[in-house]
Amino acid sequence: MKRGIRAFYNDGPTGTRRLNPLALALPPPWIVAGWGVAIPVLLWAARRAPWSRFAASEQVHVWYGSIFAVIVLWSIRATVGDGFTFHLLGVGALTLVGGPALALLGAAIAIVVSLAVRGGMWPNAGVAFVTMAAIPVTTTWLVLRFAERRLPPNFFVYVFVVAFLGAALSLGAAGVGGATVLALGGGRPAGLVFGEYLPYLLYLAFGEGTLTGMALTLMVVYRPHWVATFDDARYIDGR
Repeated sequence: MKRGIRAFYNDGPTGTRRLNPLALALPPPWIVAGWGVAIPVLLWAARRAPWSRFAASEQVHVWYGSIFAVIVLWSIRATVGDGFTFHLLGVGALTLVGGPALALLGAAIAIVVSLAVRGGMWPNAGVAFVTMAAIPVTTTWLVLRFAERRLPPNFFVYVFVVAFLGAALSLGAAGVGGATVLALGGGRPAGLVFGEYLPYLLYLAFGEGTLTGMALTLMVVYRPHWVATFDDARYIDGR
């Protein structure tokens, strides 16, 4: 059994022992489906992105810095056992700082840089965008909208519900999406993927939420204008 598990993790195209959708030769229908979702979403993001905010050079630097931080997070990986490699995502924070459109574009840039630097299957970039960008951005945005509509306009609601819980759920949702691709598209044993790989990502979701909550707290306290989804008039003024 142990020998079989090692073979399972060791069959990436570059020989790396990594359970990663970018390192698998996915079937053509999965690649086409991934790009079929990714391209329209990227076009929508490019059209809806608030480019006018970039008239202020500080906002451009914040966006570039956020993308760089995501790339750094993805490069800091941990490996458990015979090949479970995982990392923090940072896409929830990217969504709250820049909004969903800029977050989608920023995550796409991070995926391209990651593939260029670390290698992988370029045709899988569409699937990677769906699992590592579209799903976590959508999850974070839904949590934000829920908090705005259903919860009191309180600073701590933004920090603990939107930033902490939203980021944690975004990583968990991305993990479920990636595990589904590995099990159904990559032909990996569902017992290993969902029983061994996915639980580590769900545990990591707490760290994702903690890091995002701390980072967003510092930003909304000292540089609230850096955070596109934070409104002083709603969360602070008059309270």
